[in-house]
Amino acid sequence: MYYIVGLGNPGKEYEGTRHNVGFTALDFFASKYSFSSWHKSGSNQGVSSKGLVDAVPVALLKPSTFMNESGLAVRAFVEKGKEERLVVVYDDVDLALGEIKISFDRGAGGHNGITSIIDRLGTQAFIRVRVGVAGKSFFTGAPRRPKGAALPKFVLAPFGKREQKMLDTALNKVTDALSSILAEGKDIAMNRIN
Repeated sequence: MYYIVGLGNPGKEYEGTRHNVGFTALDFFASKYSFSSWHKSGSNQGVSSKGLVDAVPVALLKPSTFMNESGLAVRAFVEKGKEERLVVVYDDVDLALGEIKISFDRGAGGHNGITSIIDRLGTQAFIRVRVGVAGKSFFTGAPRRPKGAALPKFVLAPFGKREQKMLDTALNKVTDALSSILAEGKDIAMNRIN
């Protein structure tokens, strides 16, 4: 069994925002593979769904805790001792929109949801699929990370209409990345996607 968690904040006001791209990616992935409909998780700390991807059993979770407390829901969701089969999908302001990266056993990189998960699990040895949400510099093509007080406002803002095509590209890349992790393992997936 693999456990895939998409990070975001609960509530209508956060739907479609950059910080909720983990939720959006899981919805997209679940629809591609005909997962079961979303229902309250056994711990009542999110909504979950189950399905098979190339005969591999997979459980999905969208926590109902706020981002900073994501670890509470993840700890209740992932069976003890199976943390290395956890995949967390979340927004990354250090990557440009349309880009994704797979990593394993890394620090939180300043992301409060990941910090909470590491704290609650007592390990950072789990897989991450980081989804870029930053704009790009017109001159260099490098991601433009908002600074200071602009950062929270930026990640809690919805994607613009012109960004939708790049978001669609990213969602397809996330689905490919998750499929590769499930079929071939994290190392091959990292070499293929990164």
